[in-house]
Amino acid sequence: MSTVKVSPESLRVRIARIFGQLGVPDADAVIASGHLVEADLRGVHSHGVIRVPTYVKELRAGLINPRPTMSIVSDHGGQLVVDGDNALGQVAANHANEIAIERGRTHGMAAVALRHSNHCGTMAYYTTRAVSHGLIGIATTNAGINMTPSGSSQKLVGNNPISIAVPSTRIWPLVLDMATSLVAGGKLDVARARGESIPIGWARDAEGQPTTDPTLGRAGSLEPMGGPKGYGLAVMLDILAGVLSGGRFGAGLGAPGSAQFFLTLDVTRFMPLDAFLERIDELIDQLHAATLIDGVERVYVAGEIEFGLEEARNRDGIPLDVPVVEALDRVEAELGIG
Repeated sequence: MSTVKVSPESLRVRIARIFGQLGVPDADAVIASGHLVEADLRGVHSHGVIRVPTYVKELRAGLINPRPTMSIVSDHGGQLVVDGDNALGQVAANHANEIAIERGRTHGMAAVALRHSNHCGTMAYYTTRAVSHGLIGIATTNAGINMTPSGSSQKLVGNNPISIAVPSTRIWPLVLDMATSLVAGGKLDVARARGESIPIGWARDAEGQPTTDPTLGRAGSLEPMGGPKGYGLAVMLDILAGVLSGGRFGAGLGAPGSAQFFLTLDVTRFMPLDAFLERIDELIDQLHAATLIDGVERVYVAGEIEFGLEEARNRDGIPLDVPVVEALDRVEAELGIG
């Protein structure tokens, strides 16, 4: 599959213009476009600008509110419920996450449950923002129904992801961001756009049979990570994001919309920050020094590879698959953007 190198800033401007053409306020368009481009910078193309045509379709169909009035439904200091008013997911989630950061700094710990949101992109975007304020960030979202409970053929569970980010003294924080399926559903979309097959074990078709066809896999179900372990974790994350917020959960996720949950922890309420960072450094050094198996050059910690990609792509440009660029061209033509 051929690619085109695109500068991050030009891509941010392009995507923000698309959202603006659909009535999204400038500030919100900048948030959404910045989030999508950051995903591509970090190599998470399944949650990058490949998502723009879907968001455009949903905005034009009235499934996403371009000009939301977000509100706090309940406020108990360090515990809040926020209503996203069906905003772009990145906009609603960023708003709730900023509240979690502010309240986490004030109270030492804060949890924000967000309802009436939408697909909000990579969860690492939110947890790394918490880290920049000296907090540990934890974030999850429920996804559309795309997995089956273990032992069932009926889709009732989302591959609900979780991200945890932790401060360090390195130029990168430790950042875990993973779906509870073996692979993120967006990876099937990337394979489909590239005309590629997927490995056996990623997904099943609508009849419950393993498939190498990403289109059939999307029509069927994703395989949970670790079998019943991934299924169980996905349900628990749905409880935090969907049930606790008063938003959609379980079978209700068959309709558009999703919910999120953000938790922030102030390290200094547990121990001095310097002492914590020293201990984190010791842990990173232990992992980096681990005995290697044949064919492996080094051990990485969570977030290290993505940071390296982001540095390189900020410098050299983002490689986008040609079909992704062509899809953006079609969107602009449909919207009359010259």
